[in-house]
Amino acid sequence: MWKSLTNSNRVYQGDRIRFNNAPRELSTGNLFQVVRTDEHYFEVCPITQEADTLLDLFTRKIVRYFDVGYHLQIDVWNEE
Repeated sequence: MWKSLTNSNRVYQGDRIRFNNAPRELSTGNLFQVVRTDEHYFEVCPITQEADTLLDLFTRKIVRYFDVGYHLQIDVWNEE
């Protein structure tokens, strides 16, 4: 089930996320996996839907927690 992320929530390495109302480079509908986390930001890499594998490391994007809820709407996949 998809759950909305707020700026007070944190993601963990390996989480799957999707962006709503995202900038053009993070187009809506694409799935991303969290590959690195920090106190103030996290790093994501796109997942190809066909093979369910991560794309090249050069496609990683950094997301600041500060932007979540203000400039970015993010959903996190939760198996529960």
